[in-house]
Amino acid sequence: MKNNLLPVSCPVCGEYQNSMPGGFNPDDEPFGPVTCVVCDHEFSREEYLTRLEVRRQDFARLTGPSRS
Repeated sequence: MKNNLLPVSCPVCGEYQNSMPGGFNPDDEPFGPVTCVVCDHEFSREEYLTRLEVRRQDFARLTGPSRS
């Protein structure tokens, strides 16, 4: 789950519709761009990574423990 990129909520409009370039890696420099498809908000690295971690935790609660 750690490497899964899940859509994150936009702090402006609340939608979970992100646009990012092909081959996007949140650890790459320079970061992004990650934008909201609905309102065109451009996420900062910190904003995106914080929301991604919250989304991963939410998703893990829905799917239960992962199997190794």
